[in-house]
Amino acid sequence: MSDENTKEKEKSDWSKRELGALWRVDGQKQSYYSGTIKDSDGNQVKIVCFPNSFKEKGSNQPDIRIYASKEDNE
Repeated sequence: MSDENTKEKEKSDWSKRELGALWRVDGQKQSYYSGTIKDSDGNQVKIVCFPNSFKEKGSNQPDIRIYASKEDNE
């Protein structure tokens, strides 16, 4: 298999495993990430991610919390 075919296969493998993408948003009070992910049915779900402000040093609590984004009409 040539290097080009190997690179294309690796790219294809990554594409198949991709769930979504996030963008950094610099808000007035804090920075967060916003984007979309695909659920198990292939539907796009809008999400936002915030740093875990309740994390205690040395704990096994998560660094980032992920939430479904509220729609404007909710």
